[in-house]
Amino acid sequence: MRISRAAFRYFKSLFLIFTLVFSTNTFAQEIGHAIKVKMKGATEGKTCHLAHFFGYNQYIKVDSAKVQNGELVFQGKEPLKGGIYLIVLSPSKYYDFAVDGKEQFMEIEGDTTDFVGSVKFKGSKENEILFGYRKFLQEKSKEAEAASTMAKLKNDPASQEMSRKKIEGIQKEVEAYMKQIVKEKNGSFASKVIKANMDPELPTELPKKANGRPDSTYLFNYYKGHYFDNLDFGDDRLLRSPFIHTRIERYFKDLVYQVTDSVNHDADKVLKLAKKNKEVYRFALWWVTNKYENSEIVGLDGVFIHLAENYYLKDADWLDSTQRAKFQERVDILKPLQTGLVFPSLIVSDSLGREYNPMQSKTKYTIVHFYDPDCGHCKESAPKLMEFYNKNKERATIYNVSIAYDKKKISDFVYAYKTQPLLNLWDAKGRYYFRKNFDVYSTPTNYILDKDKKIIARRIPVDKLEDFINFYERQQIQKMSGNGGK
Repeated sequence: MRISRAAFRYFKSLFLIFTLVFSTNTFAQEIGHAIKVKMKGATEGKTCHLAHFFGYNQYIKVDSAKVQNGELVFQGKEPLKGGIYLIVLSPSKYYDFAVDGKEQFMEIEGDTTDFVGSVKFKGSKENEILFGYRKFLQEKSKEAEAASTMAKLKNDPASQEMSRKKIEGIQKEVEAYMKQIVKEKNGSFASKVIKANMDPELPTELPKKANGRPDSTYLFNYYKGHYFDNLDFGDDRLLRSPFIHTRIERYFKDLVYQVTDSVNHDADKVLKLAKKNKEVYRFALWWVTNKYENSEIVGLDGVFIHLAENYYLKDADWLDSTQRAKFQERVDILKPLQTGLVFPSLIVSDSLGREYNPMQSKTKYTIVHFYDPDCGHCKESAPKLMEFYNKNKERATIYNVSIAYDKKKISDFVYAYKTQPLLNLWDAKGRYYFRKNFDVYSTPTNYILDKDKKIIARRIPVDKLEDFINFYERQQIQKMSGNGGK
């Protein structure tokens, strides 16, 4: 069968269209994201990175590209997860923008000298919203800075008052703008980012106490109670941003009373909010655990136990059986050693075979000092331990317990560092595995006991023992005063 030239041209055109459509669809399938960046000030030929925020890490690298003809192109087969991303030109020079998870193809054009003021976006409504807000904020910051500078130059009461009112007015403009954007663009990722920057609005009137005076604690409690109102814990895109991390960190630093019961109560509150999203919950649990497992604040060892028993061992389904067993082992070790509990039984012997137990101590304080004769830190600490003993022997007994079983090494250590006045002891009958029974995973390890042999502190450096005991005694006096001397 013969085909006319016209028909041939028709079929050829149809073939080309089909090929183009097929090629375009194949390209779309192969590339999940493509971010084209034209940045004035970027160094030609330099390798730059695409990254995003995540918790403690300022940024995690996602992709790399070289600057060619002033442009960078970041593209990949997988779509980008939503979050705040960064164009990293160098460790000290990076520029952030938003990815909502839907807008995977965009163009960014800006200038390194004023990224916020110059940047333009194509293919990203989210960034148009976000940078509209940031440009407005930048302008208002300049106005506030100018008002503050003018007040400093004139330096008179009238100018100071005028500056204060001007800055107050600017702040109200910014707050009104943020509320407007959050309302008008509700549901957008940009609105969630802007809202996450908003503090709760405080009431203007204070309730009165029974005596008729305003309740001075009301504002603090209100602020703390509403502190997370503007943060969407259910949106894991905010996890790939600074907001969840900085909010949680500030909450525990500035608003939580640092005693075990209070920390546990507030940790429960935060983790309940975080359970709206598994990824956010996992991060929040890790963050609180990391903060308090090795806290420098004395007496917070019960926080880790609370988190382990109520979260890791109950509903952390990302843990395997081995990891869960490690948490259980850690709880088993730490639970009897918590601050406030009576120190566990410890029967150890001197070089003559006589047995001693810290429960026999008659002084106001008892120091149980675990050391290793081969440990360099123990050798450095020994003279400081003796200095503490000589100044405090009337109020403190020191049980100097070797975790090693070599009698000659123990004897050599005692004579080398002149610790004879202390109770130099060891586990002659092999009753203990010190790491498991007393959490001695490094040496030296100290426990400070009160007159009732309750643990009041542990792992205090030797050169800080006296400072801690003095601090503890001041605290006890304050508690007594607060209770009317009872």
